[in-house]
Amino acid sequence: MKYAFVFATAIAVAGFTTAPSSAADVSPTAPSDGKQATKIAPEEEAFFESKIRPLLIEHCYECHSRQSGESSGELFVDAADSLRTGGTSGPALVPGDPEASLMIKAVRYDDAEYEMPPTGKLDESEIKLLEQWIQMGAPDPRNSIAEPPQKTSPMDIDPRSHWAFNAPQRFRGDVAVGEDDCDVMDAIARALADDAGIALSDRCDDQTLIRRLYHDLTGLPPTIAQINAFVASSDADKHFRLVDQLLASPQFAERFARHWMDVARYADTIGYALAGKERRLEGSDRYRDWLIRAFATDIPLDQMIRLQLAADRFDPANKNGDLDAMGFLTVGRRFLNRYDTIDDRIDVITRGLMGMTVACARCHDHKFDPIPTTDYYSLLGILQSSETPEDAASPLALVDRAKPADSHVFLRGQPGNRGETAPRQYLTALRKPDEPRFTDGSGRRELAERLASHENPLVARVFVNRIWMHLIGRPIVDSTSDFGVRTEAPPLVDVLDELAAEFAEHWSVKRLVRRIVTSRVYAQSAEPADDRALRLDPENRLAARGNRRRRDFESLRDSVLAVSGRLDRTIGGPPVEIHLASPSPRRTLYAMIDRQNLPSLFRTFDVASPDAHTPKRFFTTVPQQALFLMNHPQIGAFARSLAEQVETNRQDAAAQVDRMFERILSRPPSAGERETCVAFLRQPAGQREQRFNPQLAWRYGTSPANAESRVTEFRPLAVFSGATWQDQDKLPATSELGYASIGAENGHPGRKHAVVRRWTAPASGRVTISGMVGHRNDQGDGVELAIWVGDRRLWRENQKSNNRPFRNLSADVAAGETVDFVVSPRASDSFDSFFLRCQVSLKSDHGEYFEGDSKRDFAGPIERGNEEPLSRLAQLAQTLLLSNEFVFVD
Repeated sequence: MKYAFVFATAIAVAGFTTAPSSAADVSPTAPSDGKQATKIAPEEEAFFESKIRPLLIEHCYECHSRQSGESSGELFVDAADSLRTGGTSGPALVPGDPEASLMIKAVRYDDAEYEMPPTGKLDESEIKLLEQWIQMGAPDPRNSIAEPPQKTSPMDIDPRSHWAFNAPQRFRGDVAVGEDDCDVMDAIARALADDAGIALSDRCDDQTLIRRLYHDLTGLPPTIAQINAFVASSDADKHFRLVDQLLASPQFAERFARHWMDVARYADTIGYALAGKERRLEGSDRYRDWLIRAFATDIPLDQMIRLQLAADRFDPANKNGDLDAMGFLTVGRRFLNRYDTIDDRIDVITRGLMGMTVACARCHDHKFDPIPTTDYYSLLGILQSSETPEDAASPLALVDRAKPADSHVFLRGQPGNRGETAPRQYLTALRKPDEPRFTDGSGRRELAERLASHENPLVARVFVNRIWMHLIGRPIVDSTSDFGVRTEAPPLVDVLDELAAEFAEHWSVKRLVRRIVTSRVYAQSAEPADDRALRLDPENRLAARGNRRRRDFESLRDSVLAVSGRLDRTIGGPPVEIHLASPSPRRTLYAMIDRQNLPSLFRTFDVASPDAHTPKRFFTTVPQQALFLMNHPQIGAFARSLAEQVETNRQDAAAQVDRMFERILSRPPSAGERETCVAFLRQPAGQREQRFNPQLAWRYGTSPANAESRVTEFRPLAVFSGATWQDQDKLPATSELGYASIGAENGHPGRKHAVVRRWTAPASGRVTISGMVGHRNDQGDGVELAIWVGDRRLWRENQKSNNRPFRNLSADVAAGETVDFVVSPRASDSFDSFFLRCQVSLKSDHGEYFEGDSKRDFAGPIERGNEEPLSRLAQLAQTLLLSNEFVFVD
């Protein structure tokens, strides 16, 4: 600022209406040096006491008095000599000359940058009083005020005195290792609990353990077959083998990529944009996909840091795809003020990697930590000396400018008010006394190397603390992105340092995760050993028990997709909209994140804000979450899909209940649950008056091919391409369904799956079916069409290189019964594209007529929520999806 005292913040902070808190505020104070204030005339003293002192107290003392402890712009207004001495920009007033007094310029609002008070201009009468007072010579009867004892400046703190600024060391203490302890960290935690008089919880059962492992390492639930196999195994190393299996799965990489995307404030749009400017952040998904690859291949974290900050120096042509790693810096919000964009990047580097709140030093030295303002502008110089090239191999890349330069310190954060030059270098608190400044281009590579060093006291600690939070349920250090001097060493600091020191020896994320999830601490039951344990450590800071956790939004939605058979396991690709009425089968990781218009669904379920680095997510419980699971069309679609897949035996309600529990909760129901649910299924579903919609009568799916061409398990196709229903966005799908697809008059079976057009009868009556099937390729061995009404097959023919009609096939149907047109591959699925056109007419028992035409009625996703009520079986599916057993991990 031009006048940094701004009057300062100038006549001061304005508009505060703070009344004097004691007589000391309005009466003279004895001078500290024994001298009396200059004598003034009685009428001048009366003018000051009645007009000027109240005005200063009301508008200025809050930010410019010793009693408040504030001196914005280093200006005090509570003593005569302080006003004449002024602040960092010089005297606040010139006695006898209002026009030369900075105070008057500030309160007149002559300069838009220094308008004071900032909350509103003083009344003209008040300004006139100040002008009159200064014209009189600024008579002020107040004596000097003794300066309060100087507090120790944060800049005087010895970094070695703070635990987090010293490199972590492997544990060398003497602790008794218990029989159940799997690691030294277990012994450390046990010893702390013993000292506190807290009993440890027992080990959880195998069912709970496998659920935890699948949730924490993949974000998906295990199937009942996987649970049963794990529980039945007597192998001593089954826990370790399962961990290795999950760590090797693509789902592990997707899970941990999403965790890091919170740190990197990932989004697919730039945020606020002027009209006509492209809002899509080009290449954002390339950074996400790079993270997946990095975690899948276990790129060491130190190398991940180097690539995310300076990949232009390691893979400039993007031959390895590593230039996309620089999205760590460039996927953040783009501000109209370029210095705000740089500030965002400084914040993600320092809080995200180091747990240091360096961005707080933009306008002044840090209030608590030994981070001078020069440290902030050292980093600003590094990033300001980097630019986005037009011809880069990745739109996410930064490169060094041809002429890198240091930045000046911006006094009070104002670019127009330049101070000293801040050399591009590492942080003061962590820099060695003789450490040279950065000279290699912008300095980004040198900064990356300094962060990635095994000697760095913060990076390994901060990362291990984040991983512990994701796996154990709460972090060791609660302030996950602030390891500054106000952060005391946590009770489990020895566990943190043991893990961090060992991690910095190899930087393998998978090795770190394996160590934590094979520990006794990880496998503890969430039930406290006794009431005393809960009373003495209610927050479980000593890790004496497991932490009961709810699924985060990504895991919840992905789990719904998985149990309903709709999950598309394709890795990578462009972002997709997931909040629309028609559900997308992609994992939630691939959701479009629009900064400016973030769907309310994300906010409802506490998804990380993409506007800034997110240290950790908070889990709220609000009605909107339950309302989404109860009412959103997506959940209705999933419930219907589950019901269609489970409804293989219409007469056996108990078997349907068993299968529904196994699909959703990965366990059989208890006898009481089965009895209750069977009774529920036998009750008639609520009906509402509605018109028959022929498009809603059709569904498109697959079923495993078999000798009878029977539909043993109807699985709806998940993706509508605009012309065909298929399993994934592109054909052939990478799943086992391959080319399986259905269009208006065409389709293709899968390798081992038939494709099924299903028409559901809206009423009981007599159905008549006609149409034509064709195979129009000389190559291949053709296809087979079978037509089923319920469990009765009406027609079955092989078709090769010609067309064949079917006419006037008739059968009785019950309301809700299905007519299935099943096209199966023969020995080979090569050249199996087929033609199919079919018409269905139904005369109901009450004389109504309903018609279906496969071509006329063919459509993409249709919102069914207000048109078609859920069946009882679909209602049961939705109820189980809403249950705590499904929503919580254990």
